[in-house]
Amino acid sequence: MTNDITTLLLVIAPAALVVASNYIILRRMIEADQRRRAVELRIHTRNETIKIRLHAIEQLMVLMEHFTPAEFVLRHVRSASTVSDLQAVLLDVVRKEMENYLSFQLYVHIDTWQFIVGARNSLVSLINQSAASVAPNEPALNLAKKIIELAQAEQESFISDAIEALRKEAKLIYD
Repeated sequence: MTNDITTLLLVIAPAALVVASNYIILRRMIEADQRRRAVELRIHTRNETIKIRLHAIEQLMVLMEHFTPAEFVLRHVRSASTVSDLQAVLLDVVRKEMENYLSFQLYVHIDTWQFIVGARNSLVSLINQSAASVAPNEPALNLAKKIIELAQAEQESFISDAIEALRKEAKLIYD
């Protein structure tokens, strides 16, 4: 009986040792594979996020170029006949353009987004100031001229500040 137990132990012990060592080795391999996959996922996610952020910066840059007063006014002056009509059209376009780009604030730094909002507010203020200095029933072209004159007279340009902030943001991605 003791011989049988001893023989059984001599057979089971090495088998148990092999099973245990295989289990430990397989577990370590699985854990290493999981770590490798997690790193690959982080790298892939970072690369995709960079693409999305660069696209957002690019689109916001285009928006700021569209908001340049001279370009903006000349693009829309034909769609109105009077000062009040043009003012309404311009303010509506600014509102709609910003609505289209609201989600992009997720992909830029909060300070950069504040420059974008400041540029929008600056343009709205410029439109309203110009409209206040011209009679509402005058031709729309008079408002367009007034907006361009006031924009050229301003020393500070929130739009150029926003563009510079976007450039810095893009540069940070590459550094």
